[in-house]
Amino acid sequence: MNLTLLLYGAPVWIRALEKEKYKNKITRVQRLINIKMAKPYRTVSSEALCVVTGMTPIHIKIEAAAKLHQHTRDHIKDKKQFDNNKEARLWQHPAEAIIRTSEGNEEESPLQIYTVGIKMEKGVGSGIAIYRSGQNIKTLQCKLNKKCTNNQAEQFAILKALEYIDNTQMVGKKATIYTDSQTTLGMLQNSKIHTNITEDIQTAMVRDEESGMADRTPLGEGARGYKRQ
Repeated sequence: MNLTLLLYGAPVWIRALEKEKYKNKITRVQRLINIKMAKPYRTVSSEALCVVTGMTPIHIKIEAAAKLHQHTRDHIKDKKQFDNNKEARLWQHPAEAIIRTSEGNEEESPLQIYTVGIKMEKGVGSGIAIYRSGQNIKTLQCKLNKKCTNNQAEQFAILKALEYIDNTQMVGKKATIYTDSQTTLGMLQNSKIHTNITEDIQTAMVRDEESGMADRTPLGEGARGYKRQ
């Protein structure tokens, strides 16, 4: 059976299957194919034929195709919530990479920002805790799509921390962003990874580097981050 033909335009006419007469027309097409495959009595039900031949009922296939289309369209509308690749023309040039690592837990910056990403059964989210001179001054929380990974949540937290610094009025704009994810730092240092989140982080850091107001050093061993000045 040519599923491509049967599924053509499914997201447009999917609601027509709510009417039994249209659903039966589609089912009859699959039934004819299943009968030729299994060679049973013609009185065997369509459901039983699907079990014998191992074919998924066609109306379920159509519903899946429509949902996949909707899911993909939502990805396009909200790129920051998904790990799609950014267009090649928007990639940072490898020579502009400024991510580097070092060991230690430096606290020279007056503003300390701790980021975390978490994925649980209840959902996926990012958390940001902002400290000034040892005092917690602000906490931010972001909820991501449940299909996002823990690494995406970690990266999203760093991106939001950078945005917070850029949008906050403060003298000198000197701050340190910490993350406990070695995987996230590795992805940010990998010039072959060009997802929207990692590219947005790189863009923010390069923009501040060019303006002369940022000096970032990722820190290691449980307190890895970016020192911005």
